[in-house]
Amino acid sequence: MANLLKINRITDVVHDVMGLVSSGLLLAVGIKTHRDGGSVGWPIAGAALLVVNTLWVVRRRLAQRRNAAPLQ
Repeated sequence: MANLLKINRITDVVHDVMGLVSSGLLLAVGIKTHRDGGSVGWPIAGAALLVVNTLWVVRRRLAQRRNAAPLQ
């Protein structure tokens, strides 16, 4: 039988990494678009999404650690 706790932990990590990778790619495409004469809004949107996604991942991880801490 599969260890569901381990699968859930791996899925959470993959989800967090994929979110950061996709927002980083959007930032890179936004910068390239701006260099090619596009709107400055693309790099700003990419940077904002990267910051929000990073803060979201950090908040989730801290909440998980707080909930998993043993009571004293």
